[in-house]
Amino acid sequence: MAIAVAAENYSLWPRRPDELEQARRLMQEQKGGEAVLLLQPFVTDNGIAGREARQICGRVNVPRYLSRMHPGARVYTVRRGDNMARIAAAQKCPQDVLMLLNGIVEPSNIRIGQKLVVVPMRLRVEINPLQREVSVWDGQQLVADYPIIGMDEIPRARQKTQKTNIAAREGYLNGMVVLPRASLYPASERVLVLGNGMALVGEQNGRGSLHLRMEQKDLNELALMVDCGNEVLISYPER
Repeated sequence: MAIAVAAENYSLWPRRPDELEQARRLMQEQKGGEAVLLLQPFVTDNGIAGREARQICGRVNVPRYLSRMHPGARVYTVRRGDNMARIAAAQKCPQDVLMLLNGIVEPSNIRIGQKLVVVPMRLRVEINPLQREVSVWDGQQLVADYPIIGMDEIPRARQKTQKTNIAAREGYLNGMVVLPRASLYPASERVLVLGNGMALVGEQNGRGSLHLRMEQKDLNELALMVDCGNEVLISYPER
């Protein structure tokens, strides 16, 4: 005789923490800060709950990091001999962020005595190829989380946890490479080249490297927040 058993007792899906539902309600109520605080215990989790928590936190934190309302924002006065790249390096504020915060389209259009809002950033990027995620951290604070939508096959010998950095930033416009100092760079589709020969690229761009592909809009946003020299951790679980 067959015995009826409640199907939910044999569910293969892990139970979603109640905090995730609470966080979604808080987001609907425009209480993003409270949602982020609630989800902090889950952002380092490697399971489904962790990924969802990181996505919610990113929706709150990225606009804050790319705004004049960032708690670290301060005012810098342009001096004789300054240019956009020099100010960005001295203030530890990526040039793209500096231009965004101040509504500057052409990097050369600054003048002595001009007041610029700067937000110092030295963010860390973590790449988890097996989880297909790229995350951005400010110390222990998660800033953003993005999916990897495709990748070249990574040789097994290179599948190990390693530290590298962002070695170069490029842009592509109409199939042509545009360097950061060019006036067309702000309108380009970004590419981030890593010091170990890998590269974060969009769906259409990239050449000559081992590619990890992201949605171009995600990659453009990521490229706003990081600069050459930023630390990158490529993470693999211990075998």
